[in-house]
Amino acid sequence: MKNTLEEIIVTISERAVEYAKSFNVEFTYAEDDVTYLEGILEIYSEDLTKGKPTDSQLHSMSFIWGIYLGQLMRLHVNPNLSWAKEDIFGDGEVIHLSDQGTKIFPIEKIYKRLVNGKEDNVISFFEAVKEEFTVPLE
Repeated sequence: MKNTLEEIIVTISERAVEYAKSFNVEFTYAEDDVTYLEGILEIYSEDLTKGKPTDSQLHSMSFIWGIYLGQLMRLHVNPNLSWAKEDIFGDGEVIHLSDQGTKIFPIEKIYKRLVNGKEDNVISFFEAVKEEFTVPLE
């Protein structure tokens, strides 16, 4: 039986929670977890300058941490965001967040953060998305 995309997201997000413990970080799905996530990514980014991970390893790290970042966005920015898997750019399906035509790519953001370093800070990304897409409370 195939897992649904949502089941995969939940499983991977929980994996991020477990991996964070190896950095002495307790992820609780709180909004300020994005700050701790940035710290973890900084450690990875620094390590990348010393070693050469494979593209597969980079994508795996991006997937795990990007799913967690996306879950934070769903919880704290816009609960109408949902995970989707689509061929948007014509070169294969990508997993992203979507709501009424808006598409957000937290997995790709994590990849950029790992490769480019601090210039692709996830805190500023989170805040920009929050400013642009927060659903007002009724």
